[in-house]
Amino acid sequence: MKKLDVPQSGKLGEAVASRNHSGPYHRKHSPQKKKPTAARKQTQGEFRAVAKAWGELTDEQYRAWHERAKRAKSKRRFGKRWSLTGQTFFGRINNPRSAFGLAPLKDPPPPARFGPNPVKGLILANRAGRITLQLELSEPPTAEIMVFGSRPCNRSILKCFKCPRLGPLPPPVGRLSDITKQYVEKHGRPAVGQRVFIRTRQYMDGGQDEFHEFSAVVPAEEAWDEHAKGG
Repeated sequence: MKKLDVPQSGKLGEAVASRNHSGPYHRKHSPQKKKPTAARKQTQGEFRAVAKAWGELTDEQYRAWHERAKRAKSKRRFGKRWSLTGQTFFGRINNPRSAFGLAPLKDPPPPARFGPNPVKGLILANRAGRITLQLELSEPPTAEIMVFGSRPCNRSILKCFKCPRLGPLPPPVGRLSDITKQYVEKHGRPAVGQRVFIRTRQYMDGGQDEFHEFSAVVPAEEAWDEHAKGG
């Protein structure tokens, strides 16, 4: 049921406050029935590691994180943003680090200063029936980059609303980074004529950059020197 109201989150009885691209809504709580996937187990493990690290800080470090959090803001909802708690800001900084296999920071870092995202395009190729996905870079990365990908969708869809995490950007060979294995393990191999959305985001110790999004359509089987390039 759609519900226009102040921002809400969490569960109350059997009602869960949620939100999608159409706005906030309430849905009935549905207990998880399927076993967690390997990706979900990994994410849960990362969150547990960060929560454990938060519980091991000194009082001085807690005060430093709470003070630093006053300058950070939540995502915008209904045109408003709120200050974060020290623990929430600690998670915002350290959850991505855990995903990259880095140890949590115990002291708050200075704000990050990002350069342009070096990922400049998505290349989908279908050579001899073998579909590959590659990201084209303008220069070597200067920050950690996480890759996100949508499920294969109809080519008429021009806006992506769900883009789960695929994993860290693989080391580029030349100016190309192959994300085929990561994508196929998450969503399966896309079919000819389907559109794929890919997002990348830069991370540094002081925060995260904006999403950088591309899309491309899987082409028909082609010659070895042809490819479909997205922007």
